[in-house]
Amino acid sequence: MKKSFLTCVFIVLGGCLAAQTFSVNELTQKLTIAFQQKTDSVLQPFIGNDFSIGTYPGRSAKYNLITILNNYTCDSVSLYKSIGAQKSFVLFHKPGKTDTSIVHLTDDNKLMRIDLFDELYGMYRNQASKHLVSIPFEDVNGSIILQVKINKYKKTLRLLFDTGADGMMVSKAIADSIGLTVDKKQQASVVGGNIHIEISAGNTVFLDTFPVQQQSIAIFDRGGGEDHDGIIGNTLARKYIVQVNYDTKTLSLYSFGNNKVPDNSITVPVKVNEGSLQMDAELTVRSGKKVEARFIFDTGAQYYLIAFRPLVRKHKLLVDGFVADSTGSTVSLGVASPVFHGRSAQFRLLPSLTIPEMPVTLMGGSAGNANWDPGIDGSVGIKLISQYNFTINLMDKNIYLVPNHKKKKLH
Repeated sequence: MKKSFLTCVFIVLGGCLAAQTFSVNELTQKLTIAFQQKTDSVLQPFIGNDFSIGTYPGRSAKYNLITILNNYTCDSVSLYKSIGAQKSFVLFHKPGKTDTSIVHLTDDNKLMRIDLFDELYGMYRNQASKHLVSIPFEDVNGSIILQVKINKYKKTLRLLFDTGADGMMVSKAIADSIGLTVDKKQQASVVGGNIHIEISAGNTVFLDTFPVQQQSIAIFDRGGGEDHDGIIGNTLARKYIVQVNYDTKTLSLYSFGNNKVPDNSITVPVKVNEGSLQMDAELTVRSGKKVEARFIFDTGAQYYLIAFRPLVRKHKLLVDGFVADSTGSTVSLGVASPVFHGRSAQFRLLPSLTIPEMPVTLMGGSAGNANWDPGIDGSVGIKLISQYNFTINLMDKNIYLVPNHKKKKLH
């Protein structure tokens, strides 16, 4: 009876493996056509929702895919062998050479990533991560201020490391003083609304003597602040593993690769969407009423946590037992919204970081944010983040938190 059962198991597994092989065979045929036609249209039915290239998901991954199809020389693609339920070795044939890479599929046999494509964007999963640079930062009430230079401009600028921002930003006055050229104009989302900005492309940013090349810089009419000249956002986290240590006041960059998880760290899974680092959480404003939400990991927000207007309105958080200790307004590049400060019963960053009675800020309604829909529920800000040394590793899609001296002082 036992032998018969095992035989059935092997038959089922064998059938699954055959289906998997057929799926990859069909995928390699479509990849061949895609390279020949230099378009991704034939691949779209095979691409999963979590498909990424390097640290880039969504529309950015599609743009990178089209770039690879147009610039990477490849005559054909074929299956070499399957090495697991969702992994296969695939051969990329080119004149005089064949590149071997692993293709990773989702549970429903959709394309999740290709190691070769990741490597073309600087992510080598099978190599050891290397330390690139460590630079000091200034701790201004938890905010991380970096001293940088741009292009050949000799003066040092003070930029806020702002993980709530997609890229870099300086004011028009700074841009004019350092000779930034405008390449295009577009709309950008800020807290509470949308504004128009200009973009300067192809710049080199120096962290000490370490160059971060080909950087686009947004130019705002209003930018910077009393203690900084502008911001540098997730452009760093998309290119490198970023470690911030408040105990030593240093920011370190490492190449993507096998990197040791920090000792005694709390792991918080993170998703990258439209340039922001998003974390799943539960917010309990009133005891007994949990609200599931997704928040940005935002070192540029001067809060413990701010819940944006759509979440507040949807769950009636301001009128369902919340007691405001004070009121005020939040201003993001000229767009103002009323806010109400108080304490939550509990905040939990999934899966395991629970903070009782944490201060929260709830955004009220205004004419400026009446139709604003940021597509995210709020931000976890620097007043909470600065209690931890943290590592952002978008190759692993995790943020690692280690309590620092600030956290220890509170307990």
